[in-house]
Order: sequence, then structure tokens, then C-alpha cells
Amino acid sequence: MSQSDTQSPYSQFNFEVQIDDEPVAGFSEVSGLTMQLETIPYQEGGVNDHVHSLPGTFSHANLVLQRGMTEDASFWRWIQDVMSGQIVRKDVVITLKEDFQGESVWGWEFTDAFPTRWQGPDLISADRRMAIETIELTYERFETISGLPE
Repeated sequence: MSQSDTQSPYSQFNFEVQIDDEPVAGFSEVSGLTMQLETIPYQEGGVNDHVHSLPGTFSHANLVLQRGMTEDASFWRWIQDVMSGQIVRKDVVITLKEDFQGESVWGWEFTDAFPTRWQGPDLISADRRMAIETIELTYERFETISGLPE
């Protein structure tokens, strides 16, 4: 068995996406890893020089996966189901791969995620042969994967 036979089909991409503990896609770009603490202004009677800012809840941007490839039909069916109104939330794991050997150096787990946008593929030109697609996911919360650097 050659080395290429044992590699993940998504190893040429830096980010591997797993759903239900199975690798389903690889992507070159991930964005939207943003958290923000909302604040609540509170104007206290008798305090005229400022308004207090009280901590509220955290919000986050949607997760955006770009320039990807998938051959997994279950991933595509999940997108189609959600886009047709059957909202199914799943836990999604994204790991950053160090090299083509598939060693994970960092990763995140997104809880109760579902796709909100799908775009692609856009064919750039015949000589480049790169399809670009964008998948956007919303989720409840995210955290680093245990066992990876904190």
C-alpha cells in the first residue's frame, strides 16, 4: 500500500472537517472564529460623568469555510436538508493539520451547528482547475479540542 493510499483524501487542505467523528471535507480557509462580549449600558441616577457598562452575553460570528472539497454524500445531504427546512444540528470538529501526514496541531469543536449558506463551486479557469465553495455554519458555542494546546 503506497503512502498516498493511507492519507486522508483531504490532506492537501489545511483544515479537516469532521461531522459525527468522520472526516467529511477539507478546506483551505476558515474564518469567523470571533467571540464578543455584549455590554449593557446602565445609567445610574446621580452619576452624570459616565454610563456604566455591564457585561451581557457572548455573541459570535458564523463560521466560514472556504476553498474546500468533499466527496462525502452525507455532508452534502445535511446541507440540502437544512436548506429545505429540516434543521438538524450537529457537532462539527475542525482541525488544523501540520503537514500532509495528517498531524493535528490545533482544533475546535463547534456545538449544535448547522449550515446557513452554501456557495459554489465557481470555476475560475480551465488551466487552474480550482473550484471554490463557501459553507457558512452557525453554532451555539465553540471550544478547543481536549488534548491540543490550550
